[in-house]
Amino acid sequence: MSESKIVLTTCTRDCPDTCGINARVVGGRLVALNGVREHDITRSFLCRKAVDYMRRVYSGERLLKPVRKVDGQWQEMSWDEAFTLVAALTKNTIDEYGSLAILHYQSAGSIGALKMLNKRFFNLLGGVTEAAGSLCGGAAIAGQTLDFGKRESHDPNDLLNSRLILLWGRNPADTNPHLVPILKSAKSQGAKIILIDPLVTGTKRFCDMQVRPRPGMDGYLALAIAKAIIQSGNADEGFLQEHTDNTDAFLEMLKSQDMAELSAMSGVPVDEIEQLARLYAGHKPAAVVCGWGLQRYQWGAETFRLIDALGAVTGNFGVAGGGVSHGRDNDGLFNQAVKGKEFAQHSRTIPKPLLATALRETQDPPVKMAFINGANPLNQSPDAPAVAGAFKDLDYVVVVEQFMTDTAEAADIVLPATTYLEETDVVASFWHGFIGPVNPAIEPVGEAKSDFEIFQELANRLGVGEEMAGSADEWLERILEPLKGEGITLASLREGHRRIPNLPAVPYEGGVFPTESGRLNLVTSFSQPQLGSDEYPLILLTPHSRRWVHSQILPHDHDAPLEAKVNPETAAANGIEDGGAATVVSEAGSLAVVVRHDEGVPVGVVSIEQGRWMKYHQSVNQLTSPIMSFEGDNACYYQTTVRLVR
Repeated sequence: MSESKIVLTTCTRDCPDTCGINARVVGGRLVALNGVREHDITRSFLCRKAVDYMRRVYSGERLLKPVRKVDGQWQEMSWDEAFTLVAALTKNTIDEYGSLAILHYQSAGSIGALKMLNKRFFNLLGGVTEAAGSLCGGAAIAGQTLDFGKRESHDPNDLLNSRLILLWGRNPADTNPHLVPILKSAKSQGAKIILIDPLVTGTKRFCDMQVRPRPGMDGYLALAIAKAIIQSGNADEGFLQEHTDNTDAFLEMLKSQDMAELSAMSGVPVDEIEQLARLYAGHKPAAVVCGWGLQRYQWGAETFRLIDALGAVTGNFGVAGGGVSHGRDNDGLFNQAVKGKEFAQHSRTIPKPLLATALRETQDPPVKMAFINGANPLNQSPDAPAVAGAFKDLDYVVVVEQFMTDTAEAADIVLPATTYLEETDVVASFWHGFIGPVNPAIEPVGEAKSDFEIFQELANRLGVGEEMAGSADEWLERILEPLKGEGITLASLREGHRRIPNLPAVPYEGGVFPTESGRLNLVTSFSQPQLGSDEYPLILLTPHSRRWVHSQILPHDHDAPLEAKVNPETAAANGIEDGGAATVVSEAGSLAVVVRHDEGVPVGVVSIEQGRWMKYHQSVNQLTSPIMSFEGDNACYYQTTVRLVR
């Protein structure tokens, strides 16, 4: 009879839930993934994306051996050949141009802590050009850091102390499913839940009401609500005077705004704004939980700052059930010294949102070789075709991947990577307060290797192996050093998920912030943005899919046609029937779609989920423009405007 076992592990993908998983293995093969019952967030259930992950592990299209491109054709090779070739190309590039001629692009395909060692490898080479900036949360981090000194969030279960919860641009039904039962519990205890989102999503089902501002105009709405609260005399004057800086300038900015104009710009009627103001100010403690779409504009950091200011106007900081929460930063949890910055004689960054231009314009030295791991920049970057063109100009591209993605197709060498179910690591959530083990449930499929194994062996071939030597467990012990004094060790994590010590359920207690003055810095200006043009009158929104994480979609799942959801009124204005074929055209490019009529999409908006691949002519980033936020170096996907052509 085949041996059966349960292996405790944790999902490392770029998702706030960071689920605790029990992997059931029979005869060395995965047969089921289940949520950990004892985990305070996972609570026994997994989302579709997690349950479906076994298809990824055992897909017939998964890369199982190293391959190289020869005369445009892929040829398999041994790991020894691969390591020898990559090491030689790396050495030759450094000898001829210097280490800055190498680009390292790493993203959040896995958020495991051991991936920090990848940075160490490139520092040991002397320091390379790093892709920096953000395709995700940079603007929010920048805005809230300006306000608070350090971005913190309330523990998810603290929402059970809230009397009112504003879900602002967040869609937990599809992208944060373990928030849903917490919200339902809060609602059963009497809390009101209000959704603020231009799109109607599955999240609306358990909310008391939905407010639908114009895309990108959330800052106007936050200003309007704050103005209505102050005009009605319901502001927390004590909090503003005692715990905020720039108070007079902020209030003067509010005073200068006309309510009718704020209403027109936000797209929310004045009576609805006043209702929101009464509810938010009248149900203290009230929490705001923000999503990621809010920051996909040049003014994204300002939007977050205006929402933070709304929390200050009502005194909802430093109290249980309050706050303006988005996420947390985990850099302080782990020992950053393992990255080995002291080994780098050189340092240079180029911005991810402007990757194509940066690759072409960077000189002294120019970028000649690229290493990419945990990322798919030829799919996820704005104006992906331009990025693909810039990659063609490089001498060599090495990609560590599980599938032949858009980025892998553009490589010269692709090295097959393990999944988290075949790796050793630890991972902390950027939403909840738990850190978990990543224990290998099965042996690697085929010849796949972990990033750690790959870069360790390359270090050996390049003469810096001593500084990368050691087992994965030994490095994880070093990474966990800051937590050892609190009783969190690798051994303790192997036994179960642990709550991160000294992580407050309620940050900024008593209204004290880690700023220079100890007070919240209020925003004092706003860019007054607008969207749309005569040539491209429709706004493009690219929400995440409920079926996959970013571009981690299987190749054969592209068989279904790419759909563009539009309001029937928008479709009628363009003469397109439900199910009709059309082309979406932007300044950057065009994309063939099947149009679906959807009342949940605002008039004047085209909604296409992101993640599908360009090689199948389905990547929404064939349309998006390379724009970077004013603060936080964030990609501004939602500033793309388009037209529909029948």
